[in-house]
Amino acid sequence: MNLKELTWENHKSAERKKFAKTLMSGSIDPALYYKYLTNQFYSYVALEYKLPLSLLGLEEIRRANLMRDDLQELEQTYGFVFDGNLLAQSTQEYITYCEELYVNNPAGLIAHMYVRHFGDMYGGAIIKKCVPGKGKMYEFNDKEDLKLKVRALLHDDMADEANACFRFAIRLFGELDDDTGS
Repeated sequence: MNLKELTWENHKSAERKKFAKTLMSGSIDPALYYKYLTNQFYSYVALEYKLPLSLLGLEEIRRANLMRDDLQELEQTYGFVFDGNLLAQSTQEYITYCEELYVNNPAGLIAHMYVRHFGDMYGGAIIKKCVPGKGKMYEFNDKEDLKLKVRALLHDDMADEANACFRFAIRLFGELDDDTGS
């Protein structure tokens, strides 16, 4: 089995969440998307600033700065203001988890990059069309080269950490399900 197969059940579980369907519907409430993107931003900061992306030749995969741009665009367009109450419990726990992973198993962070960044690469083109704003975070230069570089770092022993990342994403989606209103 490969890493994709070893994480398939959690991948499908994430896609089945009500929030994931709302995100892909093309009619997500801008305030809900802002809340989602805020949580993503803090998760990505926790992950990306622990990974030696420059040393790995993966500087272009960084998304946090682009998410910040997307958040600022939403703030200017809709008048949103960051509020600490926007951070979900799962995001707060994920930040701590990344800190602990960095100390105890730094290579495990690569599995989290695989889940999060490949999700943005593969699903991002579709999501970008469905959300308010420009969606800069979903724009990747030279996707094929990035995919090859990341895949060269992956191995099946990373399945536990990749699945842990999926579980955090599923929890966030579940927390946001309550805000979808449908």
